[in-house]
Amino acid sequence: MTTDIHVHHVPDAFVRFVERAAPYAMRLDEPRGESVTLTVGPLSYGLNRTFFHVEGLVARLEQMRVKRAVLSLATPFVRYDVPASLGREAAELYNDELAKLRKAAPDRFDGWALLPMQDPAAAANELRRAVNTLGLVGGYLSSNVNGRYLDHADFAPIFQAAVELKAPLFVHPSNPPGRERMANYELAVVAGYLFDTTLNVYHMIFGGLFDRFPTLKLCCTHLGGYAPMLRARMQRELDTNEELAARLKRPLGDYLRALYYDTICFEPAYLRSVVEAGSVAATHLVLGSDTPFPLGEPDPVGFVSRTFTEGAAGIAAMILQRNAGDLLGIANRGGA
Repeated sequence: MTTDIHVHHVPDAFVRFVERAAPYAMRLDEPRGESVTLTVGPLSYGLNRTFFHVEGLVARLEQMRVKRAVLSLATPFVRYDVPASLGREAAELYNDELAKLRKAAPDRFDGWALLPMQDPAAAANELRRAVNTLGLVGGYLSSNVNGRYLDHADFAPIFQAAVELKAPLFVHPSNPPGRERMANYELAVVAGYLFDTTLNVYHMIFGGLFDRFPTLKLCCTHLGGYAPMLRARMQRELDTNEELAARLKRPLGDYLRALYYDTICFEPAYLRSVVEAGSVAATHLVLGSDTPFPLGEPDPVGFVSRTFTEGAAGIAAMILQRNAGDLLGIANRGGA
């Protein structure tokens, strides 16, 4: 089954909740045609109606030839700067709404559970509830939480819970450093998010996260930012920096190949090159579109098929039919 692991949805009940909760400082304007403007404090985001309407989302998935979508909250709505009690309430509400969608259409939808990362113990408990009680597939994490990357010791309870549950985690960029210097030309979204993903990947590797949790399944969006492309440059640093090299228990490439990545990169040559260079395992590439964001991949299935042709067609088949099931454990989940 062709599964898109990177699809965003914002339920109406969640919109009403954040608009009422003053610390969120969010306002969603009335739609103008298909366009909707979201205001978050001083920031403004151009969205569209498909984020909020299941029928429009289903039509979009059909157009993209995607049979199953794993839903997650749209980035501007993910807030770790609000009080922990509010974060817990928001996560429970969002995950309950995802569970309703999954129950209504189990062959169409699954969900990445929103976690209140500002309270790691509560986030671990919510992951357990989301997987064991609600039947969601795993948890959504931002690449940094109020400036702290995911190797920080405070987040260990979440990863411990994921390992115990055998539940995958989906890491999406947010709030990139230096955002004040990327205010023009949409550079925060085009480049800043990818920079932050890259920083987080190498923090997780050198911070020992994957040595502490070797069976952890973790998927990074947007082909891991620039992390796979920087493998050789980082290896050169390791070759000349004994202190840094001593932090790794395995070759650098082993850590990168153990991660999963979605296919959103827009450049076929880049996607092929990171596989050919051995920075990314073909078995760990999963289909992603980032729909319904305008910057998403409009034809994710076609992009993968065009990227891996002739002798590499087997890789396309893995991405489109098998790899997501291996990441999500769909074949082993009741009712899935």
